[in-house]
Amino acid sequence: MSKNQNVLVLGGASWNTMIYLEQLPDGIPKTIADAQFHDGAGSTGIGKAFALKQFGYDPALQIVIGDDERGKKIMAECTTRGVKTIVDLDHAPTPQHYNLMDKDGQRISIFRENGAADPKVQTDRLAPIIAKSDTIFLNITASSVPVLPLLERAKAKVYVDLHDYDGQNPWHEQFIVHADMVQLSDEQLEQPEMVVRSLLERGMELVVLTKGKEGSTLYTADEFIEIAPCEASVKDANGAGDTFAVALWHALQEGMLLEIAGKFAASAAALCVESVDIVPRTLTTDAANQRMNRSKIN
Repeated sequence: MSKNQNVLVLGGASWNTMIYLEQLPDGIPKTIADAQFHDGAGSTGIGKAFALKQFGYDPALQIVIGDDERGKKIMAECTTRGVKTIVDLDHAPTPQHYNLMDKDGQRISIFRENGAADPKVQTDRLAPIIAKSDTIFLNITASSVPVLPLLERAKAKVYVDLHDYDGQNPWHEQFIVHADMVQLSDEQLEQPEMVVRSLLERGMELVVLTKGKEGSTLYTADEFIEIAPCEASVKDANGAGDTFAVALWHALQEGMLLEIAGKFAASAAALCVESVDIVPRTLTTDAANQRMNRSKIN
């Protein structure tokens, strides 16, 4: 049964081709034979909406896609997963990404189609949905930008995934100002603790710093908690960050203490990377709890 929460996911849908390699290209010309691949709906909005659905919520997903075959495939996957969509069709083609991934989950993303830089979004139909939302997962996509003014009066808690934010990029600022909770990677941060401190000083309730194989650190104004990664046999790391964000939020909604919630999220992410699906259909609260209980997360 769906949880009693009105959850909205703003932005982020593409059609992805994942190509699996033993190691990423090293700049030397070569032929790679029999590379395995997988096609499917992807991007950060799809990942979060599918994860929310697996944890028993009934999210609405707002996306902009092209009126083309890739857009139809994305819609078909959302229908199969039971995810409600709020769709604007654009003149630009549906975003398409090629992702090269090695056996450790390291990735090179190639954007063949980016989608429109200034997509037209029917904000009037989103206004009442935003007004009723309890939680909004706001993604840093072009399709979210027209919606930002509607968030100024929203009662919802807003969770923003900043991905590989470098601490300075002005693009991210327009999203940060609306956030109550943020998640970001340490990949582009020279001084991650300084950036985290700055975010906390701006009033963030929670800052999540992901560190790849090193796990993550959860920060509040009063404490920081190191979360070790959960051991996993990696098949496809696509969607792991989205699953971690949703699982952490879900665990806190369920009343788990922050440290336990972080371990739960790490376990959910481990289940994610062991599947080629952006979010495995076998992911549930029980499955993540079982993985957490039998894992060696210190």
